[in-house]
Amino acid sequence: MEYSVVIPCAGMGERMKLGYNKLLMVMHNGKRVIENTVSVFLKDSNCKEVVLVVKESEKNLILEMFNDEKIKVAIGGKTRQESCFNGLNVVSYPHVLIHDGARPFITQSIIDRCLRALEEHEACLVAVNCKDTVKYVENGVVVNTPPRENLMLAQTPQAFKTKAILECHQQAKNHHDIVTDDSSIYELYGKEKVFIVEGDYANIKITTPEDIF
Repeated sequence: MEYSVVIPCAGMGERMKLGYNKLLMVMHNGKRVIENTVSVFLKDSNCKEVVLVVKESEKNLILEMFNDEKIKVAIGGKTRQESCFNGLNVVSYPHVLIHDGARPFITQSIIDRCLRALEEHEACLVAVNCKDTVKYVENGVVVNTPPRENLMLAQTPQAFKTKAILECHQQAKNHHDIVTDDSSIYELYGKEKVFIVEGDYANIKITTPEDIF
């Protein structure tokens, strides 16, 4: 299945305490975080288009890292939600994956599972089972303990029929809804349930220094 991927790159990552975009950080293999993330998709023959959503001030710097006709760019918005919407408006293929630029450990097997799921479903979410007990807390005290078997940790990619997720994003924009990921937008306005795709515990998002050092 041919597809596009939208990769938001316009954040700062303040919890990394770098003072600059964490996607520009050099990893142990000598490549920047965003280079490692994008390289997995560029190697995939089914991936026909990589839409990087970037800050205007970093556009040239990021484009200089890649020399591939698959690469397209969109300019980021004030929030991740706005950035993804801007990226989706550049997509030209009927199936799209949306993947965090800060998840450089994405594997081809995860991508393949998403694509297989998209053959039967309109919206798919990569997730892993929650290993730890989770407490719901208010004002510093435990309110309840949700059953762990019903809890999963969302990852990316999140995969969609492009037309469907674009329409959902437009509705969320019209209603001024603020959400943290694209599957949540689809949950609000999509026509189907979001299908779970098996993720990988190694597919972490680089958020704090402990994640990389």
